[in-house]
Amino acid sequence: MVACAEGLLDRDDSLQCQAHVENCTSCRSEYKAIASLQQHLVTRGQTYAKVAIVAPVMQRVRAIQTNSESETIMRILLKRWKIGLGAVAGAAAIILGVLIISSPRAQATAAQIMTNSARAMAKLGSVHFRGKLRTYPQDNFSYVSAECEFHSIELWKQWEPDLKWRVEKPGRVALMDGQSTLLYIKTANTGMKVPQPSPSAFDAEWLHKIAKLSDTLTNELNNALAKGWKLGLKQERGTDGRGKAIVTVEAKAGLPENDYLKNKFFDASDTRRVYRFDTESELLEGVQIYLATKTGEVLMFELEQIEYNQPIESSVFQLDLPANVNWYQTEMKPLPDNPKYAAMTAEQAARAYFEALARKDWTEAEKFRRDSVTELVKQMVDGLEVVSIGTAFTSQAYDPSGRFVPYELKLKGRVLKHNVALKKDQKTGRWFVDGGGF
Repeated sequence: MVACAEGLLDRDDSLQCQAHVENCTSCRSEYKAIASLQQHLVTRGQTYAKVAIVAPVMQRVRAIQTNSESETIMRILLKRWKIGLGAVAGAAAIILGVLIISSPRAQATAAQIMTNSARAMAKLGSVHFRGKLRTYPQDNFSYVSAECEFHSIELWKQWEPDLKWRVEKPGRVALMDGQSTLLYIKTANTGMKVPQPSPSAFDAEWLHKIAKLSDTLTNELNNALAKGWKLGLKQERGTDGRGKAIVTVEAKAGLPENDYLKNKFFDASDTRRVYRFDTESELLEGVQIYLATKTGEVLMFELEQIEYNQPIESSVFQLDLPANVNWYQTEMKPLPDNPKYAAMTAEQAARAYFEALARKDWTEAEKFRRDSVTELVKQMVDGLEVVSIGTAFTSQAYDPSGRFVPYELKLKGRVLKHNVALKKDQKTGRWFVDGGGF
């Protein structure tokens, strides 16, 4: 399909390919993805008018060939095409040949490694991995902090016979059992249920991308094109005597250094991502992700165990919940005096919420929440005093309509200074607490 898009096929092959794309939903989607990659190149001014992926790569490969046994990127692509690997992964491998920061000969090798690894991962029926992440046990799956201790994070995912998955940290678990998708925050005894299956949810997308490496490679390479991320490749021999290929991606969030959410969530962080492949099995065998801080790099995430195609017990995709779970609502109910609350500024909403907690007016406080005030929260805020509410501000990495409001509270002899995150409910127009405020 790449060659067809580039106009490199003869007439009969081109017509055959186009006819197939028109009648195959999967291939049509992949063909659109190839076109999207070309558009990325156009917007970056790589050529004056028409962008070609294959031709410039082939020119460079021919220029650096040293013997007849060297395998060109186009041959790798055609081999990939015949075995049925997704076209997006194939195109990604070609782009890597252009972008890789290494010796010329390694460019073709990198494309081969990435293509073969994506092919091997695409055949998986299941994967289970365990790692460690600098985060809070109960917080968002994508929350990270250089100041946090390591906590375990684990993913189980099966594609056959049907898609199911589970992601878990010590204080939070999310799963999809093939019918519905569920989040449960253990420490708060709070749950949220989506009545349909989902390939990923609840900010665990970055873990799913590692589990499905062919998607990960395409995503990383697309970002390398669009955002100018640096890529690197080196090869070495492990202690087991087997060959290893290490691909490094230097990812930039594109946020100003003073942005509030910079380096607080995975996709809002500047990172160096190191993927380690076994060149014999062609499978991913390790991942390390480093957080780039002002004082240097800090190891943020590391895979410690990976199991491929091992049977996963059906009980993994089930969760027994307490009878008194506090369920999070996806939308808020209108109030008799709803316009009064919808007209509030973010600062006014934050003050009204904290003052309601301080006077133990749980009904009023719940007007700014999508769940009930639990007994745990009631105990936590006992004796609360509001000292001050600051001016709301935004973050480029947050919902455009959302706001962060600084606050200072007195609680049990301590002074708490933090920022409460507020979002607008689409149905009622009211602000609700999205985090950072009990």
